[in-house]
Amino acid sequence: MIGTGRNFLVISDLQIPFEHSSALRDAIRIKKYFNIPDSNVLCVGDEVDQYFGSLYKKDINANLTATQEINECKKIIREWGKAFPRMKLATSNHGLRWAKKATDAEIPSQLLISYRDMIGAPKGWVWKDEWIFDTKHPFRMIHGMGYSGKDGARNALIDSGISTVMGHLHSHACVGEVNGKWFFNVGCYIDVEAFAFAYGKYSRHKPCLGHGVILNDGSLPIRIPSGAI
Repeated sequence: MIGTGRNFLVISDLQIPFEHSSALRDAIRIKKYFNIPDSNVLCVGDEVDQYFGSLYKKDINANLTATQEINECKKIIREWGKAFPRMKLATSNHGLRWAKKATDAEIPSQLLISYRDMIGAPKGWVWKDEWIFDTKHPFRMIHGMGYSGKDGARNALIDSGISTVMGHLHSHACVGEVNGKWFFNVGCYIDVEAFAFAYGKYSRHKPCLGHGVILNDGSLPIRIPSGAI
């Protein structure tokens, strides 16, 4: 076991079914390497992409339909659920895509199935806007909606005064400290070649692939790049 206190796995933005091919394998390896219990598996959100749930124009060359995307998500989520039957997830903008589209269409919530049922998530997966962990060194997890740029995670820490781990900003993964508190943007684990991310082809900043861990009762955040373990 590495570390002397409670350890946590932090799964980055996956955007299933457009996740990187090694995302699940690497998460399993990290969990085992750091001896992390099922109850301490976290995900910063955007576990699914919901490409066809967005309000943006769709790629005319997209090689699947909305129905196919949802079915593929369910298939992949089943595999993640087998590996991680319990997970604490942050509510995220991609997770809310279909719900926002329904709201724009003035469809009442009573007519909609739950998000859990839509993606086929295990009962042990729980979503909150913000998770606060009362460890020896307290920290919180959010997705990062409302923050942008290279200082997004730092600003999230400053605004809350609590050590903060987040995702959302794929190209600005980082670990830093302000006044004895840490901030941590874990990055993402997407397939950068997928058509869903064609918008970023010419962007100056590219996605930072990896997951993360928080060790020793919340005192030590570590970003683990793709394939490092």
